[in-house]
Order: sequence, then structure tokens, then C-alpha cells
Amino acid sequence: MSFFEQVHSEIGEYTRVEDAEEEVCELYSVYYSSNGTLRLDLVDPSKTELTVELAGGTKTLALTIAQNPNINNELGQTGAVLWNSSIIMSEYLARRSTQGWDFSDMNVIELGSGCGLVSIVMHRLGARRVVATDQARMMKLLTRNTDCNCVVPGRNRKPPTVLLATEYVWGRAPEDPRVFAEPVDVVVVSDCVYHESVAPLLVRSLVDVCMSRTDVRVVALVGQELRSDIVHTAFVKELLEHFDVYRVPVQPSVDTSFVLYAMWLRGSHGPEH
Repeated sequence: MSFFEQVHSEIGEYTRVEDAEEEVCELYSVYYSSNGTLRLDLVDPSKTELTVELAGGTKTLALTIAQNPNINNELGQTGAVLWNSSIIMSEYLARRSTQGWDFSDMNVIELGSGCGLVSIVMHRLGARRVVATDQARMMKLLTRNTDCNCVVPGRNRKPPTVLLATEYVWGRAPEDPRVFAEPVDVVVVSDCVYHESVAPLLVRSLVDVCMSRTDVRVVALVGQELRSDIVHTAFVKELLEHFDVYRVPVQPSVDTSFVLYAMWLRGSHGPEH
């Protein structure tokens, strides 16, 4: 079963998003009424290394993730430390792996990987091939984390799974041919829109990834921590230009400050929405 079919089979549990203003009004009315300004505190951005433990499958995933607080202090640089969104999204994916989602034959691309946690989690949950991508200045940190957390195939593990890190600048075609070397099943994005100016570039790359194959629909899973209603409105407007978008319930304790969307290109191959 394709990943689209797995996600689509649960569509009755999701909320269809058809208007950006209505979506943001609903999200932020709950956000403000629930004291959403009291942020979740799931990570420590001051540490150079964090241990992340997630319940996934039949065992706990114990991951060591390096951070670089010094780089993160540079203007416009946000990806060198973990953020709440990557923890929430990773926990959700790990939980869903025990509740029916099967990643074992999936080819995954992550845009804006930062420290790489979501990519690493999908790799450890059994995805066949995971490509973690970000800007050139993030490659040293991202590669360090993917190398340190990559599963070393045992004698009976055939074929081995792949986890690699490479550069992918939003709005441009990737220069590394490995990005689209195999058909993509799912593209993931975790908390990458901090200013409305980056929304068109990210959406352009989401479209490019999802158009990279036509035999099945490529699913985009996009998680975003709620911060600015203006930025979120701009982002959702861009998404709705190209995608059928659904809001996915994650967990009551985080749904007031975090949103997860599942989406696929409008008119692309597959069952009707």
C-alpha cells in the first residue's frame, strides 16, 4: 500500500483546509484562548548535544543529536538547534508507526532538515531511503547527525536502508542527482516558515518534489509551530494554490500550539479527495 493510500484511508479524521483566513482564525482563536503564548519547552537550544528518546515500534529509539548554538545566533539561521516542532513531529511519526503507518518501503525527502531529527527518526522507523536536505552551511552539522544515527545493516538486513544528507536550496532544482534518484513517496517539513518571504520558495520546492513522480501521489507532511498569524496565513495561502490540504490531529496537549498538515498536489494521480 502506498503512503498516500495509508494516509487517505484516514481522511475522515482530518479537517479539510479550503480557506487560509478561516484556517488561521480557527487555529489562533484556540491558540490565544488556551494561553498558547506559554510555549512548550521540549528542547534546550543552549546545549551542544541532546539525547532524544522516542517510543517507536517494538522498542524505544534513543538518538543523540548534535546542535550548534553559535551558528544559530547568526542572522536568519534557525536550523542549527532542535525546535519543539521536530520533537512533536518525530513523536507523532513514531507513534503512528505502531498504529498502522508502514514506512518500510518508503523513499523520503525532508526539506529544511536542520539537525536532521525527523529524517533520522523516519530512517530508524524503517524507511527504505531518506534524503535529509538543507542549505550548504548546515551540511557539516546535518551530516554529523545522520552519520552518527544511521543504522548499520546486520548480516540478515537486506536490502540495507539509506540515510544521506545533501544540499537543496528552496526554489531551485537540486544539484545533487541523488535527491530524485528514486521515486519519492513522502516529503516532510518541520517548522521551516518563520517569515512570509520564504513561503513561496518552500512551496515551490514542495511542488517540485511532489511532481517528481506521476504514478502515485506524493504526500507532503508539514508541521508548523504556531507563532505568527500573518506568517501562517501567507504560508497556507501558498499551499492552497497547489495542494489539497488537510489538518491532522496530533495530540490534544500540542494541538493548541502546533499544526500538522497532510497534503498532495491537486489533480494528481490517485483516489479522488
